[in-house]
Amino acid sequence: MKTFLITVPAAFLALGLLAGSAAYADDDRYDPADEAEQAYDAPFTAAELDDLLAPIALYPDPLLAQILPAATFSDQIDAAARYVGQYGQAARIDDQPWDVSVKAVAHYPNLLAMMDQKFDWTVSLGQAYINQQQDVMDSIQRLRAEAEARGNLSSTPEQQVVDSGGVISIDPAAPDVIYVPQYDPQMVYMEPGYGFFTFGTGFIIGAWLNRDCDWHGRRIYYHGWQGGGWIGRSRLHVRGGNNIYINNRYRTITVNRGALQHDTTRYRGEIRRNVQLRPALPGRPAPSARGGQGTPAAVGTRPPAATNVYRGRDVQRSQPASQTGYGGYGSSRDATTYRQRGQTSRGAMQPVNRAAPAQRAVSRPAPASRPAPSGGGGGGWRQQR
Repeated sequence: MKTFLITVPAAFLALGLLAGSAAYADDDRYDPADEAEQAYDAPFTAAELDDLLAPIALYPDPLLAQILPAATFSDQIDAAARYVGQYGQAARIDDQPWDVSVKAVAHYPNLLAMMDQKFDWTVSLGQAYINQQQDVMDSIQRLRAEAEARGNLSSTPEQQVVDSGGVISIDPAAPDVIYVPQYDPQMVYMEPGYGFFTFGTGFIIGAWLNRDCDWHGRRIYYHGWQGGGWIGRSRLHVRGGNNIYINNRYRTITVNRGALQHDTTRYRGEIRRNVQLRPALPGRPAPSARGGQGTPAAVGTRPPAATNVYRGRDVQRSQPASQTGYGGYGSSRDATTYRQRGQTSRGAMQPVNRAAPAQRAVSRPAPASRPAPSGGGGGGWRQQR
């Protein structure tokens, strides 16, 4: 009996050691989920940001200043799209419990629908804005410079393009209406000449456009409808909603960090694939298979077909998917349409350039005025960091 009592604890001890060894082996075992999590937590490269931002980089600054924060509230974008789809554009958008940026986007149904249908793109855009705000602003400037260099970005009756020493802003030209440009990113950044850039119907400028882009500070800021430029031109035409959108609590741009919990591994993998397949722009080295910089690709070559990775809501029929990369926008059929429609605005495009401002210290913009430019040279915008 005494021997048995000693043997039983020994047996339990042996079993415990075996279990502990097995548990340790399980903990040490490779888990593919860890790599997947690291994949969408890793920063976007400059080339991946260009691919992500290409579809909206040529939008007017006041719209960009609402789109980027709104992209972090993808669930609210979905709710807003369903609400506007059910009740129409005249619905009481201003009274809804969404972030102010989502309410601003909801006033433009086509833009709202695009962000809702391109769900993975919207989530990825929000993640990039949360983690890499300065890189996002740099990418937009890089893309604008490339479109301008190819003659595809100039002032028109719909928009005012101002190049101040290499820092390019795009403002509404009319005081009461803002236009959303329509273009094929694969064409407008790579093909010279007009014909790939046109405009749809103008949308009213309202108090909800209470933000703008501070390109020198590489940030979005609340202007409260104080300042010159397009703000001064439009201020007299803004009616209604002032008590909702003109409020000091919006001085801090709110983002939803919960967007970082969305798994965008698959979509980001496709962006990486598109970047690797797409030929390099002239003067820019092509990325290697590992995402680094390789040798320049031949100008004019076409990449193999990229994959459309947007999910949900029947996007294949509602918005034709691209086979050219650049965020899944545009197709050969779309390019023909853009070219035909763009002929009407081709002759109206005229550049508006301003001399680079004298160099001065960077200062935060005062609430009563648009941010004053600082730094004379604009070459830094085109340097990849």
